[in-house]
Order: sequence, then C-alpha cells, then structure tokens
Amino acid sequence: MSTASPLISINLGSGGISIVQLIVLLTVFTLAPSLLMFFTSFLRILVVFGFMRSAIGLQQFPPAQVFTALALILTFMIMGPVFSQVYQEAWVPYSQGQLNFQQFVNAAQKPVAGWMLKQVKPEELQTMSAISGTDPKNPNFTTLASAFMLSELKTAFTMGLLLYLPFIALDVVIASVLMSLGMFMIPPAMISLPLKILLFVAANGWDTVIMGLVRSFH
Repeated sequence: MSTASPLISINLGSGGISIVQLIVLLTVFTLAPSLLMFFTSFLRILVVFGFMRSAIGLQQFPPAQVFTALALILTFMIMGPVFSQVYQEAWVPYSQGQLNFQQFVNAAQKPVAGWMLKQVKPEELQTMSAISGTDPKNPNFTTLASAFMLSELKTAFTMGLLLYLPFIALDVVIASVLMSLGMFMIPPAMISLPLKILLFVAANGWDTVIMGLVRSFH
C-alpha cells in the first residue's frame, strides 16, 4: 500500500511574491546577524555593555542574552530612520518591479553608507583607504564598511575605558583599606563588588550608559 508524499507549493499569482524576491528575503534573513554587526550601531553597544559588566565584576549575571537583546532594541531605535529609508527607497520600488536586483542593492547601500560615513573617524577611513588603494574622499562601500567597524571598535574601547576608571579606583581604595587593617585573608572583590553595584545603581548607571551610547551616534 503506497502513501502519497506531501507536496509544498508556493502561490506566485497576482499579489504574491516572486522567486527572486523570495531568494532575496531568505538571503537577507540569513545574513541578518552579520549585517547588524557590520553596518549598524550594534557592535559599539554590545562591546560597551561587555566592558561595563567586566568593570563591575559581574561575570555571569546579567546573562549575555540580556545584553544582546538590549543592544538589538537600541540598534533598531537608533537605526530606525535608516531602515525606513532603505525600505522606502529600495525595497518598495524593487518589490513593484521598478528596480532590478543590482539597482536594489545600490539603492539600499546609499542610506546605510551615508549613516556610516557620519560615524567613521578620518584616521580609520584613511587607513582602510590606503590598504584598499582607494580615495578616502570617495570610498567604495567595502572600504567604508571596514573603516566603520574599526572606528566602532575604537570608540567602544574608549567608552569602555571611561567606564572602567571609577570602578578601578574603588577597587584600589578597598584593597588599600583592607591591607591597612591587616585583613589579608579577605578578598577585596568580596567587599568591592556590592559597593560597585551600589555606586552604579545610585549614580543611575543604566540610564547614563544607555543615553551616552545613544548620544554618541551623530
């Protein structure tokens, strides 16, 4: 006795989605994590959050998934106007058949490239332009993207260092006090950790860090 195998069909009638558009969508969804890391504010936010957790001394809590989710939310808030411009100027005309695939890619790159150009530092753009052999005044998208990532890492490390300094000072003070009292058997982290959390909460640290991150983007 034979059984019929299940069939999967896609309706490509009027108002449906074409095979090419479906492939584009699947490709975008597949590359979405990399696109978020390369071309948006996600990298800077996530690196600064990592520095913040390390500076306070919280190795396991909050979980990394919490920081990733918060970084995604902030990224979509910061990049909202850019995403909207890409949708209106690239996807809508492409879905209506007004643009071919190459024109769609070029139209989608323009708003993202304009935003990245505002964030990138001249030093990083000059470095990547020298490596790629392009004009830094008119860089191609690949050169701009690489310069943007390097610039984001530099900015994130600078902000992370500024976050570290007050907590390092507190660690030094606690260690000095314990040594002066002869309490060599008590780990300084046991005393400094709750004090650092208290300092962070009292200084409204979450709002300060998040607002500083948002305002750091031009």
